[in-house]
Amino acid sequence: METEDERLRGAVRLVALLNLAYFGVEFVVALRIGSVSLLADSVDFLEDAAVNLLIFAALGWSTARRAQVGMLLSGVLLIPAGAFLWTLWHKFSAPVPPEAAPLTVTGLGALAVNFFCALTLGPGACAVSPA
Repeated sequence: METEDERLRGAVRLVALLNLAYFGVEFVVALRIGSVSLLADSVDFLEDAAVNLLIFAALGWSTARRAQVGMLLSGVLLIPAGAFLWTLWHKFSAPVPPEAAPLTVTGLGALAVNFFCALTLGPGACAVSPA
């Protein structure tokens, strides 16, 4: 029988992977349609994925080791943040609105992923079911 800790680790792993996958989706769409706001949201998905991966991995780690990995992950977040700044600079020099349909569909996908993750990690998500 699966323990509560195992269910929690599974839920955190699933949420991390979903956030990482949707970071990729938003990042690619944002670059393709030139949406600075979508790039910023993709960075948020990457941050959520990184935090959840750290939580998943660090459940059994020492505090010092968690801090080291946290510093590494903060460096990883600079990569899409740089892409965001690059796109923002280009938006100021050539302010063209992004394509509405891909932006809307990608935003709805983000809403669905975030809603699912909230349900997965929400209260009672890892409660022990009666035998």
